[in-house]
Amino acid sequence: MPDSASASIPAELRDAFPLGDLLEGLLDTSLQGVALYSPVRAASGEIVDFTIDYFNPTAQRMLQQPARPAGTYLEYYPHTVATGVFAFHREAFESDAPTRMDINYQGDGLDNYFRLSARRVGRGLLVSFSDTAHHTRTAVELALRESQARERAALAEAERQRAALHETFMQAPAMICIFAGPEHVFELANPLYQQLVGNRPLLGRPVREAMPELAGQPIFGLLDEVYRTGQTFRANEMLIQLDHANAGNSELENRYYNFSYQARYDTSGAIDGIIVFAFEVTPQVQARQQLATTERQSAELNEELAAANEELQAANEEIRSSNDDLFRAQLRLNELNQELEVRVADRTARLLRAQTDAERQRARLERFFMQAPAAICILDGPELVYELVNPGYQALFPGRQLLGRPILAALPEIEGHEVHRTLQRVFETGLTNEENGILIPIARPEDGVLEDRYFNYIQQARYDETGRIDGVLVFAFEVTEQVQARRRADALQAATLEASKQLVQQRETLYQVFEQTPASVAILRGPEHRFDYVNPGYQALFPGRPLLGRPLAEALPETVDFGFLGLLDQVYTTGEAFFGTELPLQVRDTAGNLLPEVYFTFTYQAYHDGGAVVGVSIFAFDVTEQVLARQQAAVLQEEMQQRDAQLQALFEQAPVAIAVLRGPELVVELANPGMCAIWGHTLEEVLGKPLMDGMFELRGQGFDLLLQDVLTTGQAYVAQGQAVELPRHGRLETVYANFVYQPLRDSNGQITGIAAVATDVSEQVAARQLLARANEEMTAAHLAVSARNQELAQANLQLTRTNQDLDNFVYAASHDLKQPVNNLAGLFEELRRSTVFQDPEEKDLLEPMVEDALRQLGTTIDDLAVVGQVQRLPELAAETVLMDELTQEVLQTLQPQVQAARARITTDFSARPTLSYARANLRTIVLNLLSNSLKYADPARRCRVHLSMWVQEDRPVLMVEDNGLGFDVQRHRGELFHLFRRFHDHTEGTGVGLYLVNRIVQSNGGHVEVESEVGEGTTFRVYL
Repeated sequence: MPDSASASIPAELRDAFPLGDLLEGLLDTSLQGVALYSPVRAASGEIVDFTIDYFNPTAQRMLQQPARPAGTYLEYYPHTVATGVFAFHREAFESDAPTRMDINYQGDGLDNYFRLSARRVGRGLLVSFSDTAHHTRTAVELALRESQARERAALAEAERQRAALHETFMQAPAMICIFAGPEHVFELANPLYQQLVGNRPLLGRPVREAMPELAGQPIFGLLDEVYRTGQTFRANEMLIQLDHANAGNSELENRYYNFSYQARYDTSGAIDGIIVFAFEVTPQVQARQQLATTERQSAELNEELAAANEELQAANEEIRSSNDDLFRAQLRLNELNQELEVRVADRTARLLRAQTDAERQRARLERFFMQAPAAICILDGPELVYELVNPGYQALFPGRQLLGRPILAALPEIEGHEVHRTLQRVFETGLTNEENGILIPIARPEDGVLEDRYFNYIQQARYDETGRIDGVLVFAFEVTEQVQARRRADALQAATLEASKQLVQQRETLYQVFEQTPASVAILRGPEHRFDYVNPGYQALFPGRPLLGRPLAEALPETVDFGFLGLLDQVYTTGEAFFGTELPLQVRDTAGNLLPEVYFTFTYQAYHDGGAVVGVSIFAFDVTEQVLARQQAAVLQEEMQQRDAQLQALFEQAPVAIAVLRGPELVVELANPGMCAIWGHTLEEVLGKPLMDGMFELRGQGFDLLLQDVLTTGQAYVAQGQAVELPRHGRLETVYANFVYQPLRDSNGQITGIAAVATDVSEQVAARQLLARANEEMTAAHLAVSARNQELAQANLQLTRTNQDLDNFVYAASHDLKQPVNNLAGLFEELRRSTVFQDPEEKDLLEPMVEDALRQLGTTIDDLAVVGQVQRLPELAAETVLMDELTQEVLQTLQPQVQAARARITTDFSARPTLSYARANLRTIVLNLLSNSLKYADPARRCRVHLSMWVQEDRPVLMVEDNGLGFDVQRHRGELFHLFRRFHDHTEGTGVGLYLVNRIVQSNGGHVEVESEVGEGTTFRVYL
């Protein structure tokens, strides 16, 4: 390269201008930007980037970079990959020939039209480029850039409006979804709508696939009809059944909804989806079914609808006015294009005048042609051979040899094109031809690929001295950039109009949704909260009150007293949304009379313009009916609780075991603990099963025949002292019971089951049998009476204690032994009558209460049964018991009470880790004492209980200490261990526990000591 450069410069110039200084001077003074790059290759040898070796001063100015930036080419200009500029540099490096490129580059901080020329030099790449930053932009380019700015602004506004609409939908306190297409595919579902079906996926699925349980309901047909006709459908309190828990149940829950189906239109006016707006009104419907409400406000709401529609019509006129402004802008753009064409025509006229001057002054013509800023050539003869080509024309076809060659040889791609035909026609006819913006595909010199290029040109015949045509003179301008810019401007203008149409459509859709939604919607502007928009639902809340254009405090002064104005000020100031639930408001009518108090659930949402809060939107709905229904339900609940307390007191005093058997298979529907104790089974083992399946021990004992006879005849069966084999302590034992089988009838008198009432009289029978055997033994052993006196005295003492306990039990268990059957029948007759309700919901509420009361009644019966069983406790064999193990077993049983009292339980059995005692008896002692400590814990401090064992005179002593409520020992010492005696009434209990402990300990020859102080705690010492 240096050798060839040196050879082209005369020797005297090389001395005057050394090449090194000349190169440096050219780079510094060049009006073109010059860059030197070196390739960066991957392991495969592919060029993946360039290092920047040098920018000349002009390049530094254009690119705002230093002479040698630290980073690589793609680090500074990543946008060149997408625009093809990087590929241009890579292709230029891999080719030996110069390569050129023109591009309007907008990215990486640059926004200009660039012309680039690149060539490989040595191991690097030389790039020369210029931009149009210092040129005056054409009207088309200015219009294009203005159009681009308007498009970006319109798109940004459309996106902001779309985001605001989406945010409104997602935060609205209503269920909103959007279906797309005729298959009604879920396009949007806000959180409240999603809650209808839990975590079931909806988006992207057709409604028939996402909610198959709607088949057979009117929903699918309604959606199809709205999509087909475009007519809005509104439903009020429609029953819809959904699988809300996604459990696959065949029976679906009944829920009621107010909703609307509104067709959505695309920009061409075709229906492309449906907008759904819904509220669940199940509580209101159910409350109305229970409380008998009216619908007197519906007529007033309809009267306000016409006025609101007129306001919406005015808003639509404003939107149409905006469309007119856009149309006038488009007309202005067309005027700019026409102005450009006029300028081009004027420039062409000047060229024609120059041609006339050239005819008169040929010597000056060539210099003018060669220096003219236009592309000029002269074609000679019928073959149109290039006779003259100025630099501007040659630049249109870089690398092509034109001079001396026919035009089709130099430009073979124009053969058959209109430009060649008009040249021939001008040569033949002499008629001047002018074209503007004509498309001519020209082959690129580097690869021969045709690219579209646009030209303005004039073809004019040239005459010789005789007046004959001997050639054609061509004046041309390449206007590819202007044509493409004009087309981009047209496309951008179309995009802007489309975005504006979408924005208008979205606004119209939003207002239509607001107008037809069953919610109350209002928009307030400014710090005074001036009403800018109210929908019919909101206006109906304040009948006869003018709202639009008035500040809230002036239009609705009562909202100030209720605190709503302060909430709006807070939202306007902070921009944070406020959600109100069931807040009260009482307003006056136009006559000044106070209207009934109403309740609202609402959202105050700030809305922005230009990043600043400019107003507050209100989204509310009236929940007065729901609140009043709940208040009424609370009153009913209180009445039910009073009735429950009465029933509970009744059942607590009933000294019987109770069970209810239903249906022909006598399924156990109810069994209190007393009955379970007699049966020897837990409630879980028998509940919900036929009696003979749960109580298989009764098979073969004749009870199935007795029960079937009661079902068949309807006659009650009464038994006294009936023997029956039932499980006790892991084996069958003979148990004696008094019982009644009473048939139960429904409201039609049909027998539906049997009520069983029983008392365990095993101890009475055993006592009688024991006495009988004693008498027999005394008669048979008359001769040995002296030897047996001591034994009889001990037996008599035991018998006396037993009889005393039996007397207490008989009184508590039977209350009136003279007419037990009548009393029990009357009790169950009351139960039967109580189960007939006119209101099914009341029945559903009371029956669980009765069941709870029966379970509490069973506690007393169960404790009575335990008292009876204590008579046999001394017969249990003693065994070695580990105190730690037994205590942990009891604590496991009492775990719920321990957690409820947040109790800390500690033990110390080091003095006597084991004990020889009947395990069941010892467990009862520990269970009752520990249960009392937990039950009567002081709520003002954490419960602490300590169990320990010590030995006194070879007798083990169990001590239980707590820090509970305590009681007055001196006052209650005489009745401390009496049956059914209690000293605190704030907790449940029967007063049997201490009686059992004392009875067990005394039966084994021990005694119990108690120390207690009110507010400090209690200590029990059990001498075993």
